[in-house]
Amino acid sequence: MYSKTAELYDKIYGFKDYNDEARRIRELISLEVPSAKTVLDVACGTAEHAKLLSAHYSIDGIDLQPEFVDIAAEKVPSGTFKVADMRSFDMGKRYDVVQCLFSSIGYLLKEEDVVQALECFKRHLNPGGVILVEPWFQPERWTAGLPWMVTVEEPNLKICRMNVSENEGRVSVLNFHYLIADPSGVSHFEEKHLLALYKVEEMLSFFEKAELAVTYDPEGIFGRGMYVARLKS
Repeated sequence: MYSKTAELYDKIYGFKDYNDEARRIRELISLEVPSAKTVLDVACGTAEHAKLLSAHYSIDGIDLQPEFVDIAAEKVPSGTFKVADMRSFDMGKRYDVVQCLFSSIGYLLKEEDVVQALECFKRHLNPGGVILVEPWFQPERWTAGLPWMVTVEEPNLKICRMNVSENEGRVSVLNFHYLIADPSGVSHFEEKHLLALYKVEEMLSFFEKAELAVTYDPEGIFGRGMYVARLKS
């Protein structure tokens, strides 16, 4: 989905305070697993979180988008980054922390897919470790028909990404329209993103089906909440 915009991703999401989010993640890890040394970043994207966390932990990552994995590997040369599906990957090792941030879990549109992903996270978790999952919006917090715009303003680069929030039943639809201008001219293209609108109760049941003990923080690191899960004793 991000094949055309991977190189622009960090500019488009420049509004995110990754430094503050990484600080919050470190605080959460210190609280939950004080002795943590290793982190697996699932759906790592361009590895902004991983880059900041790599000063404190040994961190690897996976993502479905090859372009993101290439960028991540450049940002965090000490880590191992692979192209992989979060439902069926195998890193050949376990970690003290398995994290899946920035609502990436929402791209799994079926219950069985979410459960499979959580089971895969569990297989990669050290005893005493923790799984951190930042969700997408709940149905009651999603409003269709709202226009959204993100802009980037640089001397030789202008970006405008616009969409109007939509939904198809319990799936949110983001039809992104991009206008990108640089000295070579102006280009336009579109991306379509589908993310499931799961209720908190549903997400909790997915963790239960994956045989994980879980708690839910409605705030999290970015206002979207956080699920904190462990192996059942």
